[in-house]
Amino acid sequence: MRVFALGDPHLSFANPKPMHIFGEHWRDHAAKIEQAWSRLSAPDDLLILAGDLSWAMRLEDARPDLDWIARLRGRKLIIRGNHDFWWHSLAKTRAATDPSITPLQASHVIIERIAFVGTRGWQCPGEEPSTDMLERHEAAQRRAKPRREYTAQDRKIYEREVGRLRLGLEAARQCRAAFDRLVVILHYPPMNAQREPSGFTDLLAEYEADWCVYGHLHGEAIATAFNGRLGRTRFQLVSADSLDFSPFRLDL
Repeated sequence: MRVFALGDPHLSFANPKPMHIFGEHWRDHAAKIEQAWSRLSAPDDLLILAGDLSWAMRLEDARPDLDWIARLRGRKLIIRGNHDFWWHSLAKTRAATDPSITPLQASHVIIERIAFVGTRGWQCPGEEPSTDMLERHEAAQRRAKPRREYTAQDRKIYEREVGRLRLGLEAARQCRAAFDRLVVILHYPPMNAQREPSGFTDLLAEYEADWCVYGHLHGEAIATAFNGRLGRTRFQLVSADSLDFSPFRLDL
């Protein structure tokens, strides 16, 4: 089994959203992803999808997008992104997805002696809360600046998400004899643009993660991403447009 990762497919088959409003490179992006995966993958490979799966607001509208994911070759792991408003609970998402898809939310799964822990995350302290692609686009349309303050609510959500990551990592630790490698999947970057330590990076070091893959960053924000090794852990931005819509292979 080989492991690949890609974030932010931003599907919208029920109510098509013209993604090329974010740049011509987004035109027909779902077809680009599908073609790349067909070219790269074998039937026993695994694809991580690191959040922002669908623009849908309701689960019923997300079903065509989930069906598209189900048709992709191999096994898929999915987590929730900040735009996955259709994802109301882990139980409902599990019930709605094909057996080839495993949703993770503050939880883990072990496959062929690799542990995967996934949760959404949140923007870290010291980060502008305007790295979101949609918010930046709408602000540009209004010729306004995106909001820049890091609020008390941001801090509360951040601390809750750090706690959720610990829950998933601790659950995996209870099965430590069952795996040799640990991969953490986040939607938000685990550090701010200044690459300062965070609650997320502290946990990755404490639990000795081998990989952390994450998405969320698009356009100019891609340049702020940290790709490389910090201690034991290798970090990689896998948002779809940062990879030219071709899944990234993890060296495991």
